[in-house]
Amino acid sequence: MTKTQIISTGPDTGPEELTVALHIGAPFTDDDQLIWSLRRDAARLQNDSVLVRRPGTYSKDLLDLKGRATKEAVSEQECEEFLEGILRDADVSRVVLSLSSVLGVPAWMLNDGRLYKNAGANTAALRSVFPNTRCEFFIGLRNPATLVPSAFAAQSQKDWFGFAGDRDLMELSWSDVISDILTANPGCRVTVWCNEETPIVWPQVLGHITGMDASYRFAGELDILRQAITDEGMTRLSAYLAERPQLSAQQRDQVRELFLTYYHSEEAVEEEIDLPGWSQGFVDVMTERYFADVELIRAMPGVTVIS
Repeated sequence: MTKTQIISTGPDTGPEELTVALHIGAPFTDDDQLIWSLRRDAARLQNDSVLVRRPGTYSKDLLDLKGRATKEAVSEQECEEFLEGILRDADVSRVVLSLSSVLGVPAWMLNDGRLYKNAGANTAALRSVFPNTRCEFFIGLRNPATLVPSAFAAQSQKDWFGFAGDRDLMELSWSDVISDILTANPGCRVTVWCNEETPIVWPQVLGHITGMDASYRFAGELDILRQAITDEGMTRLSAYLAERPQLSAQQRDQVRELFLTYYHSEEAVEEEIDLPGWSQGFVDVMTERYFADVELIRAMPGVTVIS
């Protein structure tokens, strides 16, 4: 059994320390595509000291440990055995894990009028599973104007009033969520991106969570864009990029954005919202507030915003 390296949970002190990169959703963003995109390069990444296991090999045990940690102390030995079980003799400096439900379930997403009120406590419990290992959090944000309808539709426990009540939905704030995570997990960096930009920035997301630089080419770099573009557009884009391997990461971003503009799938980019009291004007204002909120997050110490 591999011996887990014990390190300080404070600032970085060396390149060989083990880091656990924790993808925590958010729910209704990439639908767990991140891990499966990375798994396409699993062998190559492991050769580059990055381990990406299938979620089915750890998610149940990780959920159990995290759930117990919210109520009682979990022994350091249990935590070390769990991490050793993931490593399985792999000689790596980085492990990528995904638990997209950690922020909360849809029915309670707006509990007490806050967006994911328990985000701080839940992420702290998750982080406590790795007490002697450096951790980083990665989270995709989504406009509350589309997140709230998706979450409401995904649950059946409450009617609209029970779900939203008399809450002021204009006050829903991702910056509060990120602030809670930072406060509850001192020393842990948080990297965020906007779900609305994911088709363009997906390679950057894959690069940041694996610690790879911009020159690294991922087999799954077009996985999200594939869901938002026509078949003809994808065929042309794949051919265009294949013929131009010398393009920089920024140029490839620009190419993807251009193809998405011309070949986007109407079904993928259009969302119909039908909720009591919601109008196009309401959605527009909520969207403006969301983008302003992202700018607040961008200015937070300890946060990286991919855009």
